[in-house]
Amino acid sequence: MKYKLSICIPTLNRGNCIGETLESIVSQWRDGVEVVIVDGGSTDDTEHVVNSYQKRFPDILFVKKGSSEMKASNEGFDRDCDRSVALAGGEYCWLMTDDDLLKPGALTTILSEVEKDYDLVVANAEVMNNDFTESLLDQHASILQDRMFEPSEWDDLACVASGLLTFVGSVIIKRQLWLSRNRENYYGSGFIHVGVIFEEPFGGTVLVKAEPLVSIRYGNAQWSSRAFQIWMINWPDLIWSFPSLSDAAKSSIIRREPWRELRILLFYRALGMYSSREYQLFIYGKPGAGIRRLLSKLIATVPRALLYIPLWTYLIANLPNTRLKLFDLKASWKGK
Repeated sequence: MKYKLSICIPTLNRGNCIGETLESIVSQWRDGVEVVIVDGGSTDDTEHVVNSYQKRFPDILFVKKGSSEMKASNEGFDRDCDRSVALAGGEYCWLMTDDDLLKPGALTTILSEVEKDYDLVVANAEVMNNDFTESLLDQHASILQDRMFEPSEWDDLACVASGLLTFVGSVIIKRQLWLSRNRENYYGSGFIHVGVIFEEPFGGTVLVKAEPLVSIRYGNAQWSSRAFQIWMINWPDLIWSFPSLSDAAKSSIIRREPWRELRILLFYRALGMYSSREYQLFIYGKPGAGIRRLLSKLIATVPRALLYIPLWTYLIANLPNTRLKLFDLKASWKGK
């Protein structure tokens, strides 16, 4: 096989970021590595930026979809992610994002680990602000040392790594294993990689790396306007769909219907991510106590300004565990 590792990047209108991402990869280039980029139909200069790197590094494959192939946002991401793996020539595929950075030495570390024949390697990450000038979280997954998981430890893997696995750039998986799964079942979820992993236990070993290998550019997600749907509906629906996980493991990851917690609705309302629109789309008509449904409707209309100071005070009092939420709150008001 020509390539040991394919770095697979679905992208859309990231001309202002993808060059920095590619630079973080090519600056530590090794033989046996390729980059596969599937562009979902960018209208900016993404293609031009990628072409400038292809001239220097011919092992970069760029495929741009036509307008007839474009899909709705979540489904588009999942399809493009899947297609990038299908096009890849590597034994392993690292599902990388189009705006985050590989940390120095990350490529050498992963090439060393995949020589040990793991089915999956989960790379830890640090979380930075949008321009990488401020650290928001030293480790996305708070583990002190590398951990290996056998198929009999599937619940343990889910509990330890599920939060990290919300980030697609943490996944380095055997290509043939990916292709053996029912990937289309997860189109539209926004988390095809999580579906592929937890559809059923692997036959081999999974490694979760403690050392952060990726720097996440936090606050730059293209789905921010749909955050309520993604985290309150899509994510719990996906986790609770897996027969491979026990209910106890699922509950430790996310409640079946987290939107039923009024404090969560208050938080999303303070961020401007929960309004009458989300109430009508995702909560109205759901079975439940009348008073709770009424309070859910009222929260959707509460002026955000009334929630800012109480939430700010609570988050400050609970640092460092609330650093990301505090960042979200500040960012949401800067954009008001």
